[in-house]
Amino acid sequence: MGKNSLLKSTAKKKKKTTPKVAAKAKAAPKAKAAAKPKAAPKAKAVPKAKAAARAKKPAPKTKKKKVSMKELIHKKFDTWKPDKLYTVTPDEKYLKGFAAPPFASGSEEETRRIKELLLKKFDIAEIKAAAEKAAEPEVSVSYEPPVDTDTTVSDPTEKAMKYLVAALVVLVAIIVGSSMINKTKYYMDANEGALEIWQGRFAPMGEELLITLPGVELPETIKDVYLKKDVFPIIFNYYVEKADTLLEIPGMPDFGGIKNYLNMALSYAVTSDSTEAAYNRLNNIELMILLYKADVAASKATISDLKDAKRYLNEAEGLSTDDLQADMINQKIDEVDIMIADLKAKEVKAKEVKAKAPATPAE
Repeated sequence: MGKNSLLKSTAKKKKKTTPKVAAKAKAAPKAKAAAKPKAAPKAKAVPKAKAAARAKKPAPKTKKKKVSMKELIHKKFDTWKPDKLYTVTPDEKYLKGFAAPPFASGSEEETRRIKELLLKKFDIAEIKAAAEKAAEPEVSVSYEPPVDTDTTVSDPTEKAMKYLVAALVVLVAIIVGSSMINKTKYYMDANEGALEIWQGRFAPMGEELLITLPGVELPETIKDVYLKKDVFPIIFNYYVEKADTLLEIPGMPDFGGIKNYLNMALSYAVTSDSTEAAYNRLNNIELMILLYKADVAASKATISDLKDAKRYLNEAEGLSTDDLQADMINQKIDEVDIMIADLKAKEVKAKEVKAKAPATPAE
C-alpha cells in the first residue's frame, strides 16, 4: 500500500512539469562542453580620493645615524679636491686672427741694427781668453826704496790689550755655542711611576727638570741623550690622551679642561700632522660647545632666546667640516625658525583677541 502511494505521488509530480522544461531535459547535448576557465578576480578599484591621499603622503624620513662627541673629535678630514679641474677653452677665432708683434720697431736702419745685435754670434773661447787677459796683473819693477808712511811707534801694552779683547770674544763665543748645544739635549728618567724629562740648561753644563708625566713609562729604546724630536711627541701624546679621558667621563664633558689639554699639546707639536690633528680637535670642541649653547637657549622657548640659539647654530655651521655635520646643524636651524614663527603667530593672535575684547567699565 505504501509502495503504490509513493509511485502515484511521483507520477503526479512528473505530470506537473512544464513541457518546455521537459523538452530541454530531453535535448541534452551528447558531450558536455569543456568548462571555461574562471577569470581571475578583479582587484578592487581604489577610490580616487584614497589614491590621491596616498600619492600626497610624504616618504618616510630616513633616520640619520647619531654621531657621538668622541667620534666628532677623532674624525679626520681629508683635503678637498674637485672632481674635475677647471680648464680654459682656447678661443679659436682669436687664434686664427692672431699675428705676432714685429721683431723690432722704429726706422728701417734701427730695425736692421737691432736684428744684427740679436742675431750676432759669440765665440766662448774668445770671451774666455779676453777675460783671462784682463785678469792678469800688470807687473812693474821699481828700484826706488818704499816710502814708510807709518810714523807711529807701536806700544806693547796696547797690542796686549787687543789680544786680550780678541781672546775674550772668542771665549764668549765658545761659551754661547756650547750653551746652545747643551740646550738641545734632553734626558729621561723613571721616578716613582712617573717619567721625568730633563733639558740641558743654557750653560755649558747642567740640566733642569722640564716636565713630569705620571703613568708614562720609559721608551723601549734607551739613550744617553735624546733630541727634541724624541721627547716632544711623548709629551704631545700625553696631553692628547688626557683630553680623551675627559671625553669619556659620564655626563656633560669638561669642555674647558679638554681645550686646556689640547692647547698644552700644541706647545709640543713638532710635525704638521700633529699640529693639524690638535687644531681639528679644538675646532670640534668649539662646535660642540656652540651646539650645547644653542640647545640650552632653544629650551627657554622665547623669541629672544631662540634668536640666540640661531646665532649659535650659524657659528657652528661655519665650523662644520663635512656634510653630516652641516645637515644636522641646518636641521636644527629649521626647527628654531619654525619655533620663532609659531611664537610670533601666537603673539599676533593674542593682540587681535585683546583688541576685540569689550572694554570693561571704569570702577
